[in-house]
Amino acid sequence: MYKILVIGAVNSTVHIIKSLMKHDMEVVGILGHEPKNKDKVSGWADLQDLSAQFNLHYKGFTKINDEENLSWASEKKPDVIFAVGFSQLLSDIWFSVGKLGCIGFHPTQLPLGRGRAPLSWITLEQSYGSATFFLMGSGADDGPVFIQSIFKVEEDDSAQTVERKILDHIDIALDQWLPDLKKGLWNPVPQTEHLASYYGVRKEEDGHINWNDHAVYINRLIKASDKPHPGAYTYWNDKKLRIWTCRIERELNFKGVIGRVLLKNNNNHLLIQTGDGLLWIEEYEFTNDSPKEICVGSKLGYIIEDEIFRMKIKLKEITNE
Repeated sequence: MYKILVIGAVNSTVHIIKSLMKHDMEVVGILGHEPKNKDKVSGWADLQDLSAQFNLHYKGFTKINDEENLSWASEKKPDVIFAVGFSQLLSDIWFSVGKLGCIGFHPTQLPLGRGRAPLSWITLEQSYGSATFFLMGSGADDGPVFIQSIFKVEEDDSAQTVERKILDHIDIALDQWLPDLKKGLWNPVPQTEHLASYYGVRKEEDGHINWNDHAVYINRLIKASDKPHPGAYTYWNDKKLRIWTCRIERELNFKGVIGRVLLKNNNNHLLIQTGDGLLWIEEYEFTNDSPKEICVGSKLGYIIEDEIFRMKIKLKEITNE
């Protein structure tokens, strides 16, 4: 049986450790990322407590490539390293610490969707996700694949529900694959390189809503920006408004000015006119304080020309021109 070392920090790492123990794999150690600000790491999990539950050797780290971490891992003499769920690049030496190498994880149907922010992208595009385990190398998510458990992102899915699907499919994939790995079978399949596609990084500002966009796109953007991400946002009355949930209105025959609140129901849900179609925003909040409730007729977002005009007037007042 292979000796396995696990490196990680988040909920997906927890599922992997639990699956390894469920299948009676020989786990020789856990390296858990312990960031200075745990609240800023989406889905961070305390692997020390989990390791104690299973009586596993544990070491916390802040920088994975520090010599003390390499030495600790090398002493365990692992055959295989699972490196899943921390935002640091492994130095090349890690690929030789494990006798057979390092196994990575990616939540897309590789070779499709290599790269950054896959949870946001597959939710935004309402495409397919996958629990994919692959042999890591020097490239980005391009190593040969051991197992994939594929699922569809549905219309009502948000980043939060897609994340749960990913965790469920980690369990499904490992239940299928670990019995073979336990027998010593090691046969990863190379990816089809000409089919490869890539995702770029997404940041908080990419959740900004342009109300001139189609309701269908804004709906997907809000869902893709849902927790564990910072949320999609717009502005009202010089306040930043984060929007967490929404739904498209397909029945009402209503037309209004783009970005304006057309209706407000008993649940304080707001019906907004978009560039094409209507959208209800349901769960929303102001980032810093709680100004007056948004009322029918309010306009979300900024009119750039008006804002420039106000700024120029203010500048003239300041400079006495």
